[in-house]
Amino acid sequence: MANRSYLYVVDEVPGEGAPLTRVTGLSEWNWDVPLVHELLVSGSGRLVPSTIWDAPAQAILGDYNQGIAHLERLFAQLPHDEETQRQIAEARSVLADPDKQGRYLLLEVAEIHVLGVTDDDNPFPEMLSEAQGLLRDSESQVDSLIRYALTQPADKLDQLTGSGSWANNLYFAPSGAPQHEPHADIQATPPQAAPPAPPQAAPQLAPPLNQQAPQFPPPTGHPQQVFLMRPLANGAVQWSLGLLALIPFPFVSAIAAGIVMTATGRSRAPATDAGERNRTNAANWGVTYLIASIILIALHIAFLAIFDDEYSSTFYPIGIPITIWFALSVTHLVFSIVGSVKASRGVVFTPVALPFFRPRPQP
Repeated sequence: MANRSYLYVVDEVPGEGAPLTRVTGLSEWNWDVPLVHELLVSGSGRLVPSTIWDAPAQAILGDYNQGIAHLERLFAQLPHDEETQRQIAEARSVLADPDKQGRYLLLEVAEIHVLGVTDDDNPFPEMLSEAQGLLRDSESQVDSLIRYALTQPADKLDQLTGSGSWANNLYFAPSGAPQHEPHADIQATPPQAAPPAPPQAAPQLAPPLNQQAPQFPPPTGHPQQVFLMRPLANGAVQWSLGLLALIPFPFVSAIAAGIVMTATGRSRAPATDAGERNRTNAANWGVTYLIASIILIALHIAFLAIFDDEYSSTFYPIGIPITIWFALSVTHLVFSIVGSVKASRGVVFTPVALPFFRPRPQP
């Protein structure tokens, strides 16, 4: 399942009193928060508790009319070619539907922002920072967003118009109330029919029931409370970090690349079986390259001290260690590129390296 950005029309502010009385799906976008979503919630945008994801995840609430006005400002400046105008007409047709109009637009972004977190044990501070970065609470910020949108290439036109993303039924729907903290012991008790009154019992005056506004449940088959999950690692990042050796600081960048590959290769973040093997192989190669670089650099310095006078006019034998190190570094760069490409395709890359580490079993 793709991680998505979800946009809804609501009439109440989540987290303030009664549950939402109306939730209308408007748009969803795979793997990113498109500019059209950002612009639509730019009207007096503010953070509110998420109504889909576990607390303390946040959503963004914006004024409906202001958001539409900001989008129209963008539309007025887009090219007048046939395809652009077709996509604009598609958006206007959806937004002109009375059933799609309301007081607020609610943007649920936690599923996108969880993709970029670095702390799997406590992702919410980073996710909060990302959500705050989407707020546009002044006209100058809205103007900047529109100017940025106008610089986008033609192949990203649909991110400005929302073409193809407008939908009534989104993958998830808000429950109508902010979610509880994870692992809270809260269970829904199914309603039970009242027991029949005993025969000839005197009528009793029952206390009035507290009526709640109707809620829109999540789609059938999907749980109301969903835990955010990051995609499983494939090991490509660990291999690509080997390219740090290209930084133009001889020897230092090589040592840094070996250290970083080794450290990140022992990450405990969830990974596929192939991903765990790839990042373990990257760690093994990183420590191999690190040790070999230190030894060869030390030998080069020693040769300079020992053979300086006798062989000062020739490159060898003084240059033997540095020549070997140069060849090793070229091999390292090739391994880093090949490993990154293969890992991104789900293929395990196993170069010749000292077997310092073994893959950890994945749950």
